[in-house]
Amino acid sequence: MADTTTTTSTNETTPKRSTAKRSTSTRKPATTARKRTTTRATTKTSPSRSTVKRNRTVAANETREAAGAQVRAAKTTANYGRSIAERAALVSVGATLEARDRAVAIVNEIRDLATKPETSISKFERRGTTARNQAQRDVKKARTRLERELRGRRRDAEKLVKANRTRVEREVGSVIGTAKDRVTAIA
Repeated sequence: MADTTTTTSTNETTPKRSTAKRSTSTRKPATTARKRTTTRATTKTSPSRSTVKRNRTVAANETREAAGAQVRAAKTTANYGRSIAERAALVSVGATLEARDRAVAIVNEIRDLATKPETSISKFERRGTTARNQAQRDVKKARTRLERELRGRRRDAEKLVKANRTRVEREVGSVIGTAKDRVTAIA
């Protein structure tokens, strides 16, 4: 079972060229090349038993891992589909229960209004009182805030008037003093 092949190789030697550029029209012919022919025999052998066994084991392991990966992928896909179906069912059930609860609450309120008018009137009165008190508190807060802001503005305006009055009095006094000096200088 040994195959024998013949390989032939050729080696050519060429002269080294200088790095300077040469004109392409004035090339010298290449020197004669030496050709050498060698023959080499190669023998192809069959792999050893341990190599075959190792390759077989590796292939079996890869096949087992691929099968396991396919099983995991199938389970994951099935779980995903199951969770989507479960969510859809739960959403519809939840929406139905929410609608039922609201309907029951409305019916209970109407029934209470009809069967217990005194209780309903008291409840409405308490709610009205609470709303009135809250409105009064809001008005009082707004009035207090406005008064505080007005006091601050009045204080700022009084300071400005006082500063301007002082400056004007000073300037008027200065002008009167200058006028008196000029009058006495003329007289």
